[in-house]
Amino acid sequence: MRNPEAPAMPPATEATLRGFNRVYDAASLDGLGGLHARIVAAIVAAVAEIKGQAAAARVGAEGLGQLHHVVEAGEIGRIRDLVLEPLRHDLLRMAVKVGREVLGWRGDFHVDDYLILRINLPYAVARRSAGPGENPGIGRVSPAVRELAASRRVKDPIYDPTGYHRGHPPAAWAHGPHLDSWSGHSRDGVNIWWAMCDVPAEAGMVLYPELDPKRVDLDRRTLYVAAGQPLPAPTFSPLAAGEMLIFDPEILHGTHLNITGQTRVAVSLRLNAGRPTFDPATFYAREFWRQAQDIESGAFDAIAHVRREDNLGPPRPSAVARRIEPARVRLSSDAPGLCEIGPASLLAEGGRLVVSWADRAVLLTRRGGRLSAVDAECPHYGVALADGGDRDGRLFCPACAVGFDLSTGRSACAELRLRTYAAFEKEGALWLDLSDAARQGGESGRSPT
Repeated sequence: MRNPEAPAMPPATEATLRGFNRVYDAASLDGLGGLHARIVAAIVAAVAEIKGQAAAARVGAEGLGQLHHVVEAGEIGRIRDLVLEPLRHDLLRMAVKVGREVLGWRGDFHVDDYLILRINLPYAVARRSAGPGENPGIGRVSPAVRELAASRRVKDPIYDPTGYHRGHPPAAWAHGPHLDSWSGHSRDGVNIWWAMCDVPAEAGMVLYPELDPKRVDLDRRTLYVAAGQPLPAPTFSPLAAGEMLIFDPEILHGTHLNITGQTRVAVSLRLNAGRPTFDPATFYAREFWRQAQDIESGAFDAIAHVRREDNLGPPRPSAVARRIEPARVRLSSDAPGLCEIGPASLLAEGGRLVVSWADRAVLLTRRGGRLSAVDAECPHYGVALADGGDRDGRLFCPACAVGFDLSTGRSACAELRLRTYAAFEKEGALWLDLSDAARQGGESGRSPT
């Protein structure tokens, strides 16, 4: 269920998305309603094997959204093993059915052998998890090719996912905005994202269809969008249990950090109309594929190794977007209270201004003539909020998509909150009060009397 205190979020609609993107009720495809029920039952059975019948009975009665009450983060990998392999053939048949009946592909096409069971514990639970655990985006290839797949793994010395996630355990990781071809997936693919339980907006996919993917910069350190690329407010995609989001993964997209009180469970697969090709800049690739006609004929031993180096597409054009930096002012005072920032012209209507000191940075905005001042970095991963979109008085983190109220600093997650500050204009100058009293009782946009 959606957090009743969270502001309403508009769902994704076909009218706002570029390419093939739609929410599809999988039960309308013959047999998929039954498969959905079997996947849920397999997860409950896996819980029984790992945690016992009482835990399984609770999940069966209360739903998959309550998984975090009975399983630890370190046990999610075992659940994947117990669920994905017995159902692999059925999931591959499902992917072919989507290709045929939803996408309308008549000839042969490719289905990725890499299947993902996404189990995202609530952030408040996952961040405190102990033990190794798995990234929620980790999947499984068929046992027959696992050894070969492991031998093909390479490490890029620049790529630093642990640094990006600021020490959070892997179970608490969330995907920042990206294009799939940046991270080793094939070009020209279509992704299936199938909700096993209700997925509220605050735990689902987010998309940025307004942006031209050819004009978006990649950060090689993270494989996510580079800093300095201003994003619009995200388009959200809440799903009911059994619904699929079928989308073009070359639209900039990411994961909303799961700030709900329930576990998010979904199954992901990927299709390619033609032979997969990869961006030459990627250092690894999803190389193991099946063909639709083999799946339809029951030839499940047929797995093609599509070697990255033999299937490179043309280089991706360099992004031509001009990075837009907000106006910046740096003040030398070590511990300022009430301070003058500079002329009011520094911050135009609709603009943003970052004011920094040695130990802190504050983001000022002006909307409808009203000034707001909040911490300049998201408390989650420390990402600059100046790159995030805003809508209806909320500023969205450009990485985790959490929305912060510009007046109160609050988000729908009690653990993620921005400090707010009193900001005002007086005699043609901008002023900011960083004192504790101003933060606790001051109201941004008004001069103290």
